[in-house]
Amino acid sequence: MSASESTAGCWRRIGVYGGDQSCPQLATEIHCRNCPVYRDAARTLLRRAIDPLPPLSSALSATRAGNSRSVLAFRLGAQWLGLPCDHIAEVAPDHPPRRIAHRGDRRVEGLVPIRGELHLCVALIEVLGLGPRDQVGGDATRLVLLAPPQLAPIAFRASEVAGLRAVAGDKIGEVPATLPRALAACLAGVAVTAEGRLPLLAGAALMSALEEALYQ
Repeated sequence: MSASESTAGCWRRIGVYGGDQSCPQLATEIHCRNCPVYRDAARTLLRRAIDPLPPLSSALSATRAGNSRSVLAFRLGAQWLGLPCDHIAEVAPDHPPRRIAHRGDRRVEGLVPIRGELHLCVALIEVLGLGPRDQVGGDATRLVLLAPPQLAPIAFRASEVAGLRAVAGDKIGEVPATLPRALAACLAGVAVTAEGRLPLLAGAALMSALEEALYQ
């Protein structure tokens, strides 16, 4: 067994994240997030490129009947948004992000567990210029896992997820000039739904904004 294999996930076995805290490095590092092994694992997540995950399920796949499409409606702070389902891998219960050392001043909130896997979590509310990350929280908060093409999945925390909405192509209007610039740059238009007007995120533009937040 190689050294990298023997230390893989050590923070869950002998560290502070569910382990027995018997790791001798804790005497000097105090916490796993200060340890080079944990930092290297985080960097690996930043660099890895993998095949995209399949969509949520057949129920959450992008369905088109005529000119309509299916989007996931969610809220960031006070702003409701829609995102095409073919960009979504999963919606999961909220978990407080585990901070990555030396990245607390950026839009990366940390690492979040989804189905036993750690994923990078980005403060989408800040990326879109809708407010600070502390506006996302509460019992209704959910994790949304995105599946960018040829990149590792990326998660963000949503204040609330309302579920699927059917959007007719002929009911999508232009983006108003009154919206925040960062948000407007990621929109494909504004849809008219039964609940009101719903800004629709453009998948490619959103992924570019998230990638910029990760690597710049």
